[in-house]
Amino acid sequence: MALIDKDHQAEYWANNPNARRYDHPVVRAFARQRLDWLDGIVPLKDVERALDVGCGDGFATYYMDERVKYVEAGDASELMLKIHPLPAERLHLLDAENMHQFADKSYDLVYAWEVLHHLTSAKKAVAEMVRVSKKYVVIFEPNRDHALQFLFGLAVKHERGILRSTKEYLTSLTEGLPVRIKALSYSGRIPPNKTPESWLPFLLSVPFEGGRYDAISVGMVLERTDV
Repeated sequence: MALIDKDHQAEYWANNPNARRYDHPVVRAFARQRLDWLDGIVPLKDVERALDVGCGDGFATYYMDERVKYVEAGDASELMLKIHPLPAERLHLLDAENMHQFADKSYDLVYAWEVLHHLTSAKKAVAEMVRVSKKYVVIFEPNRDHALQFLFGLAVKHERGILRSTKEYLTSLTEGLPVRIKALSYSGRIPPNKTPESWLPFLLSVPFEGGRYDAISVGMVLERTDV
């Protein structure tokens, strides 16, 4: 049996937004903390154009838009695009595994937050992200080795791809591509959809980078080697 049920994924995301909106205080803290980490690796003020792949209903895009000169976003779910906070002219209906509407090296930065574990071919999606990028690709995925993430992957059908989500797996997706791994880190302590707001002061005081079993995600930054 395939780990990812493509039809189930499409049906679920066509009818369900995230549990919290992009402007919820927990989501805001989660996104800005993640971008602070990324900004130490890729100076976001120098990025002219960025593309958010699998943007959902917008929290990865909204807060990136605070730091990058121009951001576009795309998703396979029309529902997500309808409720996304960016102007409609900057949004695209897209298939992450075949982004035919974008030319090679169209964006300085192409990124995907918690998207690959919903795809039947994450390898194709990463190859497409690299093709469309002329400088950097950034990927965040749930950390399979965190106990709660592992149980979430077991219990929830549309999250089943978490069970393959490790540093080693993400590294394997870059094989044969014209990139080098600029950063690869266990990171984050704030589950954006479940964390009580009262917990934020403590969670924000904990270092963003963590260990294999206590961080909720894996972050990977790729840099093209053929620029």
